[in-house]
Amino acid sequence: MPTTDKSQERLTHAGPMAPRSLTLRAVLLGVLAVPMNVYLVIQTETVWTTQYPTTMTIIFNAVATLLFFSLLNLFLQRYVPAWQFQQGELLTIYLVVTLACVVCGHDLLQATLCVLGHSAWFATPENEWQTLFFRFIPDWLAVMDLEALTGYYDGTSDLLIDKHIRAWLKPVLCWLFFFSILAFGMMMFSVIIRRQWIEHEKLSYPVTMLPLAMTRSGFYRPRLLWFGFSLGLGVDLLNGLNHLFPYVPALPIRHNIGSFFSEEPWNAMGVTLIHLNPYAIGLGFLMPLDLSFSCWIFYLFWKLQRIGGAMVGINHIPGYPHVDMQSSGAYITLAIFGLWVTRKHLWQVVRAIFFRPRTGYDDSREPISYRAACTGLVASILVIVAFWMQAGMSPWAIVLFFAIHGAYVLAFTRMRAELGTPTQDFYRAGPSFLLTAAFGSRAIGPQNLTGYAYFYGFTRNYRSQPMPNQLEGFKMAEQAGMNSGQLLWLMWLATVFGLLIGFITFLHAGYKYGSLGTWRGQEAFSDLQRWLLFPSQTDWTKVGFFSVGAILTSIMLICRLRLIWWPFHPLAYPLAANGNFQRLWFPVFLAWLIKFLILRHGGVRTYRRVLPIFLGAMLGEFLMGTIWALLGLALGHQMYSFKHW
Repeated sequence: MPTTDKSQERLTHAGPMAPRSLTLRAVLLGVLAVPMNVYLVIQTETVWTTQYPTTMTIIFNAVATLLFFSLLNLFLQRYVPAWQFQQGELLTIYLVVTLACVVCGHDLLQATLCVLGHSAWFATPENEWQTLFFRFIPDWLAVMDLEALTGYYDGTSDLLIDKHIRAWLKPVLCWLFFFSILAFGMMMFSVIIRRQWIEHEKLSYPVTMLPLAMTRSGFYRPRLLWFGFSLGLGVDLLNGLNHLFPYVPALPIRHNIGSFFSEEPWNAMGVTLIHLNPYAIGLGFLMPLDLSFSCWIFYLFWKLQRIGGAMVGINHIPGYPHVDMQSSGAYITLAIFGLWVTRKHLWQVVRAIFFRPRTGYDDSREPISYRAACTGLVASILVIVAFWMQAGMSPWAIVLFFAIHGAYVLAFTRMRAELGTPTQDFYRAGPSFLLTAAFGSRAIGPQNLTGYAYFYGFTRNYRSQPMPNQLEGFKMAEQAGMNSGQLLWLMWLATVFGLLIGFITFLHAGYKYGSLGTWRGQEAFSDLQRWLLFPSQTDWTKVGFFSVGAILTSIMLICRLRLIWWPFHPLAYPLAANGNFQRLWFPVFLAWLIKFLILRHGGVRTYRRVLPIFLGAMLGEFLMGTIWALLGLALGHQMYSFKHW
């Protein structure tokens, strides 16, 4: 039987029971589930450009996989009890699928593969790419063989042709190595901060609530769960049928009220969407109340910035209000603050490595020792620097880029741990944009800028980074009494295996359909072309907006530390600015309002009673979304997308 809450509590709070080892059958079942899930992700996200499961904080097809094995477990409990799964086994399967899918996501592997052959295929005498930067591209970093790329961009060909395999083999292996080392470094840092975030600060990790609940005994009993499940599934079933058969009535869940504000200065607010997705309301209900409140308040704050700019006439400044720069300033500040408040823990880690650890602060309960984690982290950094130096980049350009990248990843990981937001969008605001704004493209130089163009694949957005999922894995391991040391290596191997399957699957789809995701490659090399043709100096306007974001975030952090009544959480400030959140602000507002009223008038007991409704709504929509995706795979065409971005 899955562990009960009481037995789980004994496991979590250093009780006498040792963590359970991972079982071979759970590992094998997770590995066997990876290829279909990765294929579904790539097919829906890049071939059909719909659903986009890896752009969500919780990957819905991984939840559907967990649901399948959980329902199978109910059957085993009743008829073959000797074969039933333990909670840790179900979570093992879920984590293997999640870690494999996230690195194959829309904003990591897929975007990178859209970049690797783009420059050679789309170079023309008019754009001057060959003259501008071809000499800076190593032959092991990209595919420059036009004959091999013909089938890839024209389609109706096959990956399994000798010239195609030879052209892609070296770049794919090099990028597989790089991404594996990058994920390994994130894993090592996750080990270092795990105790501070999970045990000391006891962050809530709302994203883990659904998979943990699904693997506990009695989860599927409440009628309210099935009411919410029917609601989430029913909305998508009806709208999916309407997508196939227009005479079937649909439930309108997407509206734009921005069209009602057509007069100045109100029209400056732009598109204002009202979406009513059950899964988004469910995720919003899981968020801490102060954080969900801050999210929709800051969404309105960003709208007021645009309206205020129109009223005083500064909205004509190109790029105003520079959401990317304000958000960059906020995220960098949040990352620095996160390290600052963790400084005592980091000092204890240093003591554990070089001196005698403080009583009760040994690393025996960590996945690996602190010495091993720090050694692995330093080794990963050195390998990454050496890897890109081999590509001709300068050490300072590599270190600056990955320092900023690491700060962004840390901020988003913290956001997931505290906020549990439905999305973490940060489109076209990666380190290369901040560095060119701060120093100018002329100072960075053409060789480094060319490297930054290839970095674009995994920094064009921050929705497919593995570190948040790694720490969530450790959180689930603590809750379920799993062996976190074994889980660490399994999560990393699942990452490497997912990358391998993802490369093969994407290239196979590329040669079958042709020209997949070419806009992502065009974005990368259009930026590079602009930087090289029109070398720039420091953009003081952007630096100014970056400073505004940093200052506002710092003020809110200080207020939050010193004023008990301060209602605004700084994590929500950059989150509410992103493009995807305009589709999620109203579900989060609605969830906040419902939760606020329930807690105000019914208390915690009522909240716990109605929670299954929201978990069921998420589960029903995730299942129906996966069913539509699987039907699309079987029938060979696009189906209804419940996640509309």
